[in-house]
Amino acid sequence: KVFGRIASAVDQEQLADYLVEIQYALIFAGLGFEVEFEPSGSKGPDLGIARDGQQAIVEIMRFRKIYPGPPMLDLSDENLILPAYGNPPRDIRKAFEKILAKFPQVESQQGIIAIWNDDEDLEEAETGTAVSDIRNDAGKGILSLPSGLLFVLYGSKWIGNKQLYCFPFRRLDQPYQAWKTELEMAMVSDHIRRTLSLSTNAP
Repeated sequence: KVFGRIASAVDQEQLADYLVEIQYALIFAGLGFEVEFEPSGSKGPDLGIARDGQQAIVEIMRFRKIYPGPPMLDLSDENLILPAYGNPPRDIRKAFEKILAKFPQVESQQGIIAIWNDDEDLEEAETGTAVSDIRNDAGKGILSLPSGLLFVLYGSKWIGNKQLYCFPFRRLDQPYQAWKTELEMAMVSDHIRRTLSLSTNAP
C-alpha cells in the first residue's frame, strides 16, 4: 500500500511524507514490535504496533520545511554574533494545532502521534511546550484528550543529546514507559540498522 502511494507521489514533498511512514515503521520494528501498515484501512491510522501483550496505533505526520532555520555561520569571523532565529509562539501554535488535528484518528485506542520535523525553524522544545499546553487545556476542560492517547513521538535530523523525544499526555504505566525509554535511547539510524540486522538474520 505504502509503496503504491510512493510510486504515485506528485512531488518531492509528498514523497518525503510517505518515506517518514516507512522510517517510523522501521524504528518500531527495530525495537521488536510487530508492525502493520494501515491496520484499519486507508482512512484509519498509519501504523498498528504490538509488543509486550499490548497494541497501539501510530498516527504519523511530517512538518514540512517552511522556514530556513539558523543561517550558516563563518566561524573564522572574530566578530561573529549569533543571530536570533525562530518564532516560538508561532511554532508552538503550529505544533499545537497539528497535534490536535490528529486526535480523531486516535479516538479510544492506545495511540501515539509520531512527528518528523523538517522545518528547521521549529525544535523539540516547541513541540514539548505544545503537548504541555494541550495537557493543561485538557485539565481545565477546554478540550478533551482521546482516552487512549499515550505520547507524541518527535524526531528530526538534528542530533543533540538524543534524536527522538517522547512527550507524554499523561503518566505512563508499563509497558508504555519502557517503550518511551527505548525509543529515546538510540538514534534513528541505530534503530533502522537493528531492523535491517534482524531481517538479515531471519530464517
